[in-house]
Amino acid sequence: MELSGLQLQITIGDYEITRCPRWWIESLRHYPLGRAGVTLPDPGGELYNAIAADAPVVITFGYRDLPPVEWSGTVARRYPGETTDQLEIRAIDQSKPLSTVLVKQAWENETPEAIVAFAIRQAGLKVGKIGETGMVLPRFSAANIPVWQLIQQVKLSCSEAFALDMSQWALWLGRDGVNWGDFDEPGDVVTIATFENLITHTPTDWTTGISLIETFLTADLSHSRLIHLQDERRQVAATHRALRVRHEGTPDKIRTFVWYGRENG
Repeated sequence: MELSGLQLQITIGDYEITRCPRWWIESLRHYPLGRAGVTLPDPGGELYNAIAADAPVVITFGYRDLPPVEWSGTVARRYPGETTDQLEIRAIDQSKPLSTVLVKQAWENETPEAIVAFAIRQAGLKVGKIGETGMVLPRFSAANIPVWQLIQQVKLSCSEAFALDMSQWALWLGRDGVNWGDFDEPGDVVTIATFENLITHTPTDWTTGISLIETFLTADLSHSRLIHLQDERRQVAATHRALRVRHEGTPDKIRTFVWYGRENG
């Protein structure tokens, strides 16, 4: 499936998708699960009955002259689409164990970093970069709760017991494993500039502190990467951390949307 030098391949379970009215992939800095959606033509309902929950999903996309980007996960939900002949698939990426693996454990005089690393390993995921708090928790317990919730409770303990500003600390599965802290995902700074690849720029919404950029497909961009915005119309030139990234495609248009601004943790 190609559009002006773009390529897209989607596999769900045993099915290779050749027609796709719409697809999207989204990642958010303060939401630990990466998500994707695919709209499929299914006039007879065969796919609805054939595609099972937890079926593997692989979406490979990008420009023909660049290495493709692969997103992989499993089916989380399936339901009828906007029209009677369509099927909606929702999928979660490889970070799913953060929400499904439960931890029941107690600690004494342990650092938040050690507790978080333990929880990530319990989920069967690789530990990436863990930020240092410089603190020790006298007591901490997890009462059979998901890994992500345990880590949220660690974050709350650091904030309330030690008055640490945790608003920019996030948990996410990145290139090098599961990260936790106030830092960026590794990678080159992505430039989005007027007369090059900037389509629209909607500055800060005062109620949320979040701004929106629309650009052409930037397949390897995900949340927590750094972007450099050059908006000649508004005389803006600044580097920001991407808080939310959404790639979205239809048969005649593919875009990347990037949100940046105030983090609320």
